Amino acid sequence: MTDNISKVLGSASYEAHWVHKSLLVKLIARGVLPCSNYTAQLEQRPERIEPPEWNMVFFVPDTCEKGLSFFEETVTMANTSGAPTIAVHDAAGRHEIPIKQQFEVEEEDEQFIVYGKLPKREKGHSGCIIVPADGFVSAIHYRAFGLKHPEKIVKSLCNPIALVPATRCSWQVAKFLGQGLIKSPPQPFK
Repeated sequence: MTDNISKVLGSASYEAHWVHKSLLVKLIARGVLPCSNYTAQLEQRPERIEPPEWNMVFFVPDTCEKGLSFFEETVTMANTSGAPTIAVHDAAGRHEIPIKQQFEVEEEDEQFIVYGKLPKREKGHSGCIIVPADGFVSAIHYRAFGLKHPEKIVKSLCNPIALVPATRCSWQVAKFLGQGLIKSPPQPFK
């Protein structure tokens, strides 16, 4: 039996950086697919502009094989215009990804990232979860914003809200506890 495969917009976390001292830019998309038989791909949009814009697409068969699968998609493109950002379109909308120097060391001030649940609302976010900054979430979530201290402002911006470790993130929570970055394991808001 053959599955019909549809193409839908997915979601991921994105980063872009210059390749050495050239006019090339590398765009990286990382995320989690909700089914092990789904595939992810960055596809160039048809507009003839520089730098090109991209769609984050998932190829979705009729059946879902239970099991999460992580993905990392990379594309390299010319950016002779010197634009400071690359545009990516996904299920959460259009994102302008800043292009960083490859040798830049990111100073991570975000301990947590707040993810909203798709579909994205016009105002505010819904179904939010708070995840350690280096954690993964399933493809039904999009990055809403990052925080140093999530408990202080998230209640007013997301409804309902839970402070929970994401899939396969319990070791990261333990790491944060060991480093004293958080005082106690994440708990649901009441």
